[in-house]
Amino acid sequence: MSYSFDMTPEAQLALAEELRGGTLLPPTITPEMEADLAAVTVEEIAVPTRVGPSRVMKVTAAEGTAPRPCFINFHGGGFVRPYHRRDTIFCAQLARATGALVLDVDYRLAPEHPFPTGLHECHDVVAWAFENADTLRIDANRIAIGGHSAGGNFTASICQMVAESGAFRPCGQVLDYPFLDAATPPEDKVDPRSIMPAERMHAFNVLYCQQPENMANPLISPVLAAPEHLQGQPPALMLVAGLDPLRHEAQRYAGQLIAAGVDIAVHQFDDCDHGWVVSGKARHEEARALIFGWLQRLYG
Repeated sequence: MSYSFDMTPEAQLALAEELRGGTLLPPTITPEMEADLAAVTVEEIAVPTRVGPSRVMKVTAAEGTAPRPCFINFHGGGFVRPYHRRDTIFCAQLARATGALVLDVDYRLAPEHPFPTGLHECHDVVAWAFENADTLRIDANRIAIGGHSAGGNFTASICQMVAESGAFRPCGQVLDYPFLDAATPPEDKVDPRSIMPAERMHAFNVLYCQQPENMANPLISPVLAAPEHLQGQPPALMLVAGLDPLRHEAQRYAGQLIAAGVDIAVHQFDDCDHGWVVSGKARHEEARALIFGWLQRLYG
């Protein structure tokens, strides 16, 4: 089934509730993951943004001394599916491994809040962290950002925005199986080995983009960004799943960053599918260790 941009608001909300009501990849949460979560402090805070207060989970491990580095995390879910406990667990593990203060953003979702609401919200949370580094007891020179799937899209788009504005500069960006191309039809991406069907990708595109012309906007499709908006971007870590329909756009964008002179490390997990890192599937320990190790070296 394909979804149309002329769906009524009621039909869009019904579709969103359907997408939120189930999952293609139920998360695996082990006792060891629960122990990581129990070992950190999680505080819910409200961060002011241009679209209203943003609900953010402030995750702090006992390890580490002030001023700490900081990592700002954007969860996945096609811009439609909500924040999940598995995201807090990932951030707890990251905080323990790196000593960083982690800000995990529970951003507004489409279709109730379509493009660019969630992007602007996440951008403003990052800006707030830079502006309030002393109060947060973090090192403004060691603030990295990153995200998974749709959150990887926000990460790439924020780096584009600040490459143009110069408002702030993250010290690094983590792009974990990112969504980077709404302009290519999902049917041209689909892989029969993947859990991700074309219909689901269509639905996410319609609910987030709202208008077909938005799909070519570089802040939705970073692969269409002008080269000058990629130059000077912070060092990047890209994780690609070899079975993921999004792997081609990830590979393309990695090549564009390389051509723009960006320091980027790309790791493809050839036998993994979309969502494996945060959902705790096969080889997720290897992938998480890769992220945490890269950040440890980045933070110095």
